[in-house]
Amino acid sequence: MMNTGTQPEAVERILFVSSTAIGGSGRSQRELDAHLRTHGVRTLMLVDDGEGGRIQRFLHEQLWDVSVRFHDRGVLGSASERLRSLPGRHARHDDSRAGDVRVSLAPENAFTELVVDFKPQVVVGSSIARPSWRTIRQACAELQIPSVLYLREAEALGHLDHRPPHELVLANSRTLQRAARVRNTKALYIPSVTDTSATTCVTSRDAIMLINPIESHGLDLIPELASTFPTTPFILQESWPLTAPQRRAVDSVLAGNPNVTFRPITEPASIFRDTGLLLVPHQIDNRPRVVLEAQANGIPVIATDQPGLVEAVGPGGVCLSSDASMIEWTDTIDAIWSNPARYTELERAAREHAERPEVRPATVVQAFLGALEVVHNKVRL
Repeated sequence: MMNTGTQPEAVERILFVSSTAIGGSGRSQRELDAHLRTHGVRTLMLVDDGEGGRIQRFLHEQLWDVSVRFHDRGVLGSASERLRSLPGRHARHDDSRAGDVRVSLAPENAFTELVVDFKPQVVVGSSIARPSWRTIRQACAELQIPSVLYLREAEALGHLDHRPPHELVLANSRTLQRAARVRNTKALYIPSVTDTSATTCVTSRDAIMLINPIESHGLDLIPELASTFPTTPFILQESWPLTAPQRRAVDSVLAGNPNVTFRPITEPASIFRDTGLLLVPHQIDNRPRVVLEAQANGIPVIATDQPGLVEAVGPGGVCLSSDASMIEWTDTIDAIWSNPARYTELERAAREHAERPEVRPATVVQAFLGALEVVHNKVRL
């Protein structure tokens, strides 16, 4: 029977697990971690940084496949399961990042060893591969540690198809919250921490920018836009390391368009130094933090009408249909770029939208801790 007289216990030790340390998800995770530590919370991040171990990674993936397909078929299934659990068992310290960060090419294999030492009260998974998260959740259940899924991208919704249900699901957008509801899962809306002070700068507003220039993010629009506005600089800003094919696609755009420049990954404070418009013509539904970062600098955003983008952009920009014609794109850009009054209106709206209380880091952290304390005490009691 529950002891109703027991006082609620604060959450003071949180273990984060993720299959990535780069991109917007990685930055949001690190910023959340940093803010939690200022609140006296002890944190540990277990991540796959995607580096090294190519042969080990390949073998690990193949063993996952075999262990899943033959898990109930005797020796082959049990042998592949044992071999699969070997790579990355001992996570290494990543001294290049702030906080306590451990790196493993297979976070699920390093999990048990870290849990024994760290003794987390709650485990939070975000941007994590499904096989890894299933294994970690099983270990959490055996250890009676609540596991919390933090939805940051649409692909993560697949985690909700596996049983048993999660003790707690968080969603960084109302779009993902609604999508979880369709899967009969209640998700609590808590935006990702986005510390816009890191990217706030004085911008000359000379250029139009596309961040993470890959096919799914609208790279194919750039050649014609650049030729339509030949005196306007277009910046292709790398967000996470491009693959060789992705870089070749970028180079082909650069070759025929002298007013297009590629910028490799750079310090956050200098990203928007010359940006006047941010293009987010994504063909996938997501909620990139760059929208909030740009708007905090008063930079209007032109995006596609993917649900997560419509929510993120709000009044601080314009959303076009995902199948909008090139004429619609050029007309929309021209209506803002060549009209000082319209630009000033959107600049003001962008700043106001970026300052709304729900996305302030302090608000997000308090909501996050409050949600974790509820689930921790529910399991504890």
